[in-house]
Amino acid sequence: MGAVIQFENVSFAYDKVPVVRDITLDIHDGEFLGIIGPNAGGKSTLLKLMLGLLKPGKGHIHVLGKSPEAGRSRVGYVPQHESFLRDFPISVTETVLMGRLGNTRWFGGYQQRDMEITLKTMEDVEIGAIGKQPIGALSGGQLQRVLIARALVSEPDILLLDEPTSNIDMRVEEDIYTLLKKYNEHMTIIVVSHDIAFISAYVDRVACLNQTLVCHATEEISGEKIEELYGAPVRMIQHVH
Repeated sequence: MGAVIQFENVSFAYDKVPVVRDITLDIHDGEFLGIIGPNAGGKSTLLKLMLGLLKPGKGHIHVLGKSPEAGRSRVGYVPQHESFLRDFPISVTETVLMGRLGNTRWFGGYQQRDMEITLKTMEDVEIGAIGKQPIGALSGGQLQRVLIARALVSEPDILLLDEPTSNIDMRVEEDIYTLLKKYNEHMTIIVVSHDIAFISAYVDRVACLNQTLVCHATEEISGEKIEELYGAPVRMIQHVH
């Protein structure tokens, strides 16, 4: 498998405060990569560098063999927090359809193909029945599926997700990761998460990021490595039901 994203000795700082340092990483075609690490460890920054929203202070990044700015048209992105007002008068279908804006003509409205792809994607992510509902009426899990669908309708080669299941209960989280694993059959997926134990059942590799980055196969992740990453002891919790 070839590398679809390449980091070559990349560093980035906000106002001279280092956020990521000396990152070298190849993400392979068809890989499901999980990125974990403490708050302010650089996880969201790493995704923004992949998208060309930030430029590295040092090093080089290639996305599908191009610069991040040129390659991001083939990348779908689900950000960590949506900033829109939930009472904005827009339906589920209209929200998902917005993901086609970079793939359709610039004037004259959406084409029939745009609507066909949108409706099929909504069925695939199990929100077809709520297409007419306003987004303000949705549960957290439903809204997350809408945002994932909006990223998928652009027909990306790579899907980036920043904490896609934060503030969602475990049952819904499992449904969403099962959905992502299905899409991983034909696209590369990169997901930022704090839930180390949960994502290890789905991802191929785990990238541990705390300014610097080390990658591990999922079976190599141990309590000792997590303690090193987070700088705090790991405690076992026994659940009895």
